[in-house]
Amino acid sequence: MNTRKHLISAHAGKLNFELARMAAKAEPGEERAIYTVTRREIEQRDVSAFLGTFSPDRPRSELQKMPGKVVFTVAGYDDEDEPLCAIPDVRAFYTLCHHWWPCWNYFADLDSQSLKMIASCILPNISIVQSTERQELEVTLRHKELISFFESGLPSSALLHTRAGISKLTGMQLLQRVSYYLQLPEPKI
Repeated sequence: MNTRKHLISAHAGKLNFELARMAAKAEPGEERAIYTVTRREIEQRDVSAFLGTFSPDRPRSELQKMPGKVVFTVAGYDDEDEPLCAIPDVRAFYTLCHHWWPCWNYFADLDSQSLKMIASCILPNISIVQSTERQELEVTLRHKELISFFESGLPSSALLHTRAGISKLTGMQLLQRVSYYLQLPEPKI
């Protein structure tokens, strides 16, 4: 029996929504990369830096260090009242990135809210609710759309695993972690 939820919630935030927590939690020797998209890039729909940074053409040694290690952030929207996933320009930018190179399954840090933030920007149907307990916004994502989001990134993950020299078994384990993070149903055997 699958005990995972059919919907997941991501806490909405602004610039560096994870950085303070990540800095406080970081242990010596723990490596994380922080990739910040600027408001200018978002408004101009300039995905060139994103595509260059996360290209499968990067040297193998760099790709080997990056699976699950990138915290994606957005700069320049701190003064906006709405969460990032409700800002049309941010949604359009991440949707464009996803269209050209859906590499989140490989790169996104799973110890942060980063991947949930990206999914909430890309998925077409989200629900934003003010949490009375925590005084935060919660974004709910539909299960079926999360499956589609995950599956759309599988070809790019496979290519990156190959380019990085990651074995099929290790690649499957990495994808299982992403699946669990997204609270996807366990495969029926």
